Amino acid sequence: MPTKNTKKQQQKILSQAAQKRLELERQEAAKSKVEKLAESIKRRSTVIAKHNSVATQVNAVKNRNTPVKTIKVVPVKKTKIQTPIKRDSEHDIFQARIAERDKQHHRLIKQAETIRNRLDKISKRETTKLYEALRDCYGMYEYIESNREPYEFYSILRDYYKVKMEPIQSNTPDESLLVRFIFSNKSTKQISEYGTVLRYALEIGVAKKDFIKWYTSTTQTRILALARKSATSDNQERLKRARIALLRYFDIQEQWPLGHFDYPELLAAKQVHLPDNLIIVICRGVRKFNRDIEFNPNNPAASRVPLAEISALHFIPPDIDVVHDMIERLARFLVPQIDQIEEEIKQKTEQVWANDLTNYLMERELGTAYKSADRWADSQQAAIADDQMAFEATRRKIQKLRNKARK
Repeated sequence: MPTKNTKKQQQKILSQAAQKRLELERQEAAKSKVEKLAESIKRRSTVIAKHNSVATQVNAVKNRNTPVKTIKVVPVKKTKIQTPIKRDSEHDIFQARIAERDKQHHRLIKQAETIRNRLDKISKRETTKLYEALRDCYGMYEYIESNREPYEFYSILRDYYKVKMEPIQSNTPDESLLVRFIFSNKSTKQISEYGTVLRYALEIGVAKKDFIKWYTSTTQTRILALARKSATSDNQERLKRARIALLRYFDIQEQWPLGHFDYPELLAAKQVHLPDNLIIVICRGVRKFNRDIEFNPNNPAASRVPLAEISALHFIPPDIDVVHDMIERLARFLVPQIDQIEEEIKQKTEQVWANDLTNYLMERELGTAYKSADRWADSQQAAIADDQMAFEATRRKIQKLRNKARK
């Protein structure tokens, strides 16, 4: 005989069934349409459930309920298509490159003229326009310095100033030539300061878009102080490297000297400068009377060439100041090209490198000697000239004769 459940037991059984039913309803409600349709098809065992129309409806429901992800397509910037260089011959390639370079220079000059014309229309209060012009000038300077041969563009500016009869010193920095062309109404001091700002900005890698923010936040006074400090330390470091390269050049040249003669060891020990073993001697050169031999400049390696007699007249005592001044004088000629000179040491043999360095130093020394001679000759000519116009006319004639004789 079955036992009767009590009232509390019946309520407990009913509550458990209700909980199961609620859980099933919750699971059924959580199912997606695709899952419900798939279960209904799975439960069917008829042939209709396997028909193509039913499978098509299932795929349609899946595609409709699947979220579609949209992909953003980044547009590709258009690039300028450059006209290919003609490669018929080396001469055509050379002419095409010259034409392309001249076109770039013309475009840069027109851009600089645009900036200069824009500056002429602003008033003194519009400092923002001045900053923008300085920023555009810096962008041009950055582009010019990134080219392989920037000196060609600067030579165009120097020729422009010669045509305009504007006095330009030979040691004017390249960046100051560009600043002078754009900021033509500024004083020489302001042009020099702007040029220093451009050079230091390029040295520390300031971007063109950040130039105005950097210039206004740092202030020009602070920039000039930092540029002077950087230039001093950099020049000292490059001069030190130039001295090392020069002493190495002396060591190499000792194997192939220009000439040698014997001298008493006791006297040589008193004249040599330690620790580099250098001796400074004053010599006199006189050409020998061998007029029957003609020198051909096109054949410098000829077996018979006219010779000169070099006579040693006086040995300078081992003065530290004299040796230091002479070493530094020659080393300063190497400072502008010290990076290239150090690179050529690895690429060339010692003898070839020393010969090239000899020619380089001789060209610089001859240039300095010519300038010194011209300066003294001009000062003597100015003392006897009646006025400035007469002196200038005479000076130009004499200078042409000097340049013709030096070729």
